[in-house]
Amino acid sequence: MSSLKNEGPFILEWVAHHRVLGFDAIYVASNDCSDGSDALLAALDRAGIIGHVPNEVAPGVIPQHAGYDRIRATHPIDRAEWLMMLDTDEFLNIHIGQNRVQDLTMRAGAADIIAVSARSFSDLPQTHWEPGPVTRAFPMALRPHHRANQSVKTLTRDPARFRGIHNHHMVGYRGKTSLQVFCAQDASTYPLEPGTPLGDKFRHIPKEQVGYDLAQYNHYPIKTLDSYLLRQARGRGAAAKSDAENTRHTMEYFTLRAGRGQPEHSIRRYDPQVEAMIADLLADPQIAAAHHACEAAHAAAIRDHVARLDETEMDPRP
Repeated sequence: MSSLKNEGPFILEWVAHHRVLGFDAIYVASNDCSDGSDALLAALDRAGIIGHVPNEVAPGVIPQHAGYDRIRATHPIDRAEWLMMLDTDEFLNIHIGQNRVQDLTMRAGAADIIAVSARSFSDLPQTHWEPGPVTRAFPMALRPHHRANQSVKTLTRDPARFRGIHNHHMVGYRGKTSLQVFCAQDASTYPLEPGTPLGDKFRHIPKEQVGYDLAQYNHYPIKTLDSYLLRQARGRGAAAKSDAENTRHTMEYFTLRAGRGQPEHSIRRYDPQVEAMIADLLADPQIAAAHHACEAAHAAAIRDHVARLDETEMDPRP
């Protein structure tokens, strides 16, 4: 499941990738979109590819949390065997078996939670946004112990046991027995006693614990600078909706990740099937029209936004 705003050009690849990976249901909430994302999601919903939930967000409410709650209220989330929350710039990438999510859940045995490390990617080699698959455009991964890779995402078994949903993990475990955690970083396991704050374990981990033995999630948080500036302007999904400045997606955030990395092509193993699925989706005239409208809107928004900035703001790197 995911919650998004103005991610139109990236939706089809993200949906196709995770369908190929083996997720048999995908639910997406959208709020305050001006780029046609909601129209594309609605077209995918009509075609039976995803479940789309419009998410009207009032000031002071966190869009992601509201989106997850609305999805949970309208779709059978609590009957899922496993649940994972991923943003549309995050792509699960499995390194074992047939490289499907079922290979990972089977390897985890009786575990309740599977922890997966981030592998963050830089802006190289592109300098300006172009339509096309993100996973092909940005192959340069930051070094494993870069602090951007200390984030963790989880798959959780039987989500009905938890009171709420966070972007990285479930919250409010209702059970009385310990939870068993399986680490995709190195196949280790450990128990969590009831009452343990899950955010302490699954938001960020020490850099020494980052690993990718069984799986990783590829994170493409900056893409190109011109596209990143739109992300900066639209605000944060994990912060209460307001007119306040986006204090997370700053130029410091960009420069920490930009202009560096080493080639990491493991996700390209999925290319043939993902490309075939995207082609199948684009064979639907409504999906194709909505997707191309999103690309055009993103390009126009970049032109409009960049025109208001001077050259120093457009080149923050040393």
